[in-house]
Amino acid sequence: MNIENLILIVFFLVVILIVKKFLKTSIKTKKWPYKKKDYLLSIAEKEFYRVLSAIAKKNSYLVFAKVRFEDLLWLPKHTNDRFELRNRVKSRHVDFVLCDKNNIKPLLVIELDDSTHTNKHRQERDNFINDVLHDAGLPIFHQKVQNSYNLQETESEILKLL
Repeated sequence: MNIENLILIVFFLVVILIVKKFLKTSIKTKKWPYKKKDYLLSIAEKEFYRVLSAIAKKNSYLVFAKVRFEDLLWLPKHTNDRFELRNRVKSRHVDFVLCDKNNIKPLLVIELDDSTHTNKHRQERDNFINDVLHDAGLPIFHQKVQNSYNLQETESEILKLL
């Protein structure tokens, strides 16, 4: 077999692999069972989000909802038990984060505490979150769910922590 035939065979094999890959990714064989949620925030979260949005706009901050805890933190490369520590925060999220408008730097985590925050498991989770954020240098504000919020009072409490 000469070199030209070998190159031709390799060329056709590459073309076949590319076509096969294209067909495999372009033809959907099953329908995923996921469904779109009707809302991102609960009614209580939506009401408090409106208050936070007004405070953020007035003070040139940005407010983000349902932020992954892991997106707020990082672990130095040679941290002992790195895998275990990462797993402890991996599937958690916080309700809201206020960020600096210019560089999107997280400034304050805000948790909206409903009645579930009185049970033991939830309190353990809250204590863990509080401790991790404290040690990382990111303050947290806990707001109890209310029927309505005093904008000036809430703003004052938040600004004390910034």
